[in-house]
Amino acid sequence: MAPTVAQAPPAAPAPAVPARDTADPASPAFATASRVEIHGPLDPALFTEALHRAVAEAEVLHGRAGDRHGRRAESGSGCHPVRTVDLRDRPAPASTADAWMREDLDSPFAPTGPLHAHALLRVGEDHWFWYHRAHHSLLDTYGHTLITRRVADVCTALAAGRTPAPTPFGPAAALAEEEAAYHASARHFRDRAHWLAELADRPEPRTLAGRTAPPSRTSLRSEARLAPGTAEALRRLAASVRAGWREAVCAAQALHLARATGVGDVLLALPVMGRTGSAALRTPGSAENVVPLRLAVTPGTTFAELTHQAVLGIRAARRHQRFRHEDIRRAVTGPRVTFLPPGGGPSFGGARSDVRVLATGPVDDLTVLVQDGPRPRIDVAANPALYGAAELAAHHGRFLDLLARLAHSDPHRPLGASPRRA
Repeated sequence: MAPTVAQAPPAAPAPAVPARDTADPASPAFATASRVEIHGPLDPALFTEALHRAVAEAEVLHGRAGDRHGRRAESGSGCHPVRTVDLRDRPAPASTADAWMREDLDSPFAPTGPLHAHALLRVGEDHWFWYHRAHHSLLDTYGHTLITRRVADVCTALAAGRTPAPTPFGPAAALAEEEAAYHASARHFRDRAHWLAELADRPEPRTLAGRTAPPSRTSLRSEARLAPGTAEALRRLAASVRAGWREAVCAAQALHLARATGVGDVLLALPVMGRTGSAALRTPGSAENVVPLRLAVTPGTTFAELTHQAVLGIRAARRHQRFRHEDIRRAVTGPRVTFLPPGGGPSFGGARSDVRVLATGPVDDLTVLVQDGPRPRIDVAANPALYGAAELAAHHGRFLDLLARLAHSDPHRPLGASPRRA
């Protein structure tokens, strides 16, 4: 399917966005957001009660974040209003809702207001969108998933007249304690030694834009679904070389970058959960890390061999995923490949849901967003300081075309002999 580009409204030039620990809370570049599409009857008052309970249980949403000027912004309590918007009288309610969410995502956080917000948009009699936005210093994608599950569980219990189960969330302090224990452990030093050795002779990072720029306050996004035949063929191809389709997508992106830049020593940026302790796995927060994935692409390399490199590289990256990207920042500057949770969501009192990630934080260069499911999505987000809408659509189209050709090709054929797009 041809990609469609959602272009952000023009914004005034902005200075470089600072690192997470000194981030300006007002910058929309640091938004993480999800859209939960609910199909079925839903009581808005009951949903709001469930949402307030879940937010009240998530201690991180009551904390503070500081900006680079030293000001402080309160994230807010669990009882701030939930916006409700009825769009059923609009000609295209779902499209109107998507435009509403895109506009909100491009709006700054209030300098002294809450750093998370929710809205319930009604687009049909039994069709709803729950929009959840938060600052990246509070929630990463996994944190959004924990909140979504808890709201659904509480909503389901209330709808059945039951008392919700006790909160599964751990205390926010446990995250800091686990992180402090990691930094004092032998594992931290082993992880550091691994990345020093892995990147001792690292290549100069290359991008499709051929240059770098600070993240902008907004981003461009090109969206597409994989054709059913391509998705199934890609899964069969990956299985035939003893890999998963994630590794196949990473190998394809490395090949795409190598061909576009003419450089075979490729660095990709790979977001990882950064959560290995029990507290981190059950506590909403922001622990996501970004690690480099280094792959070698030569004319004699086969796609099976390149995919095997990705398997080993991702396996090693996950073993050493907690060593913070801030400490290896210079190496983590290539295009990102972000794997999102599958689209199927939890039940809200019997109403099924689908989850779509709308934003994952700042876009330095270009991010490939991969979401598996019956009809997998391959979207691309880009920094508008580096790519225009037409340029982004062209890059996206070429990558989708490459995936389709690789999915139906011989993975043991040297890549130098593989057909190229004209």
